[in-house]
Amino acid sequence: MHNSKDIRVLIVEDDPMVNEMFQGMLLDMGYSIAGMAPDGEQAIKMTLASQPDVVLMDLEISKMNGIEATRHIFDCCPTPVVVVTAFQNPELVKQASEAGASAYLVKPPDSGEMERAIIIAMARFHDLMEMRQINKNLQDRNDELKILLDKVKKLSGMLSICANCKRIRDDEGYWQDVAVYIREHSEVEFSHGLCPNCIELLYPDLDETPDMPILEISGALTKLGWATVAEIATEVGLTESSILTSLQHMMRDRQVKCIDVKGESYYKLL
Repeated sequence: MHNSKDIRVLIVEDDPMVNEMFQGMLLDMGYSIAGMAPDGEQAIKMTLASQPDVVLMDLEISKMNGIEATRHIFDCCPTPVVVVTAFQNPELVKQASEAGASAYLVKPPDSGEMERAIIIAMARFHDLMEMRQINKNLQDRNDELKILLDKVKKLSGMLSICANCKRIRDDEGYWQDVAVYIREHSEVEFSHGLCPNCIELLYPDLDETPDMPILEISGALTKLGWATVAEIATEVGLTESSILTSLQHMMRDRQVKCIDVKGESYYKLL
């Protein structure tokens, strides 16, 4: 006799004598009985309710045969199943395996055969669950890769761009600013500044005032909208005097607008 293995077995058998025989064999081997179901429908209900470690499933049972009951159990409450049949029919065993059974026994089994079948069923079921999880992980990664490729595809291929204003024509025929188009079709965020050519064009006397923080002020006003000299200075981390000098140059070049509100000057990019 084996020591208790804390393994609970649900017996599905409609013959009371065979049922009693299986119960005695299992108890003698140290297994626990999770319950006894007389037909396929009860087998499914009791598997869901008691969640046994193994189901010992007779194939020739009433209301729902053992193969159908095994398939339902595998779909709704995956559990190792050992099918029991009176005849060694390869086609029947194949159908049971496809339904989810992990091992089979031919009546009448002896204790050694039953124990081997239970051990094999639990081991195969464990491997099957691991393989199912691996497949799920791979599918999840494939889904993530597909999403990534879809995002890349949005910005691939040929785009129509205006040679003068540099607007892009979208799939519906509308012309959009290039920054707007890229932002809508990707996760890119834009910061604003001036390239060297534009600095030279817009601020030709910048060399005379090398400390004038034009780029920093432009970026701060883009973010803040209307802002005071103090707010701009805090944003860019420079002195208010240097900010004010730069703002005056930018106003002169019609890059910045200024309004007075209750004695306080507010500035905004044009």
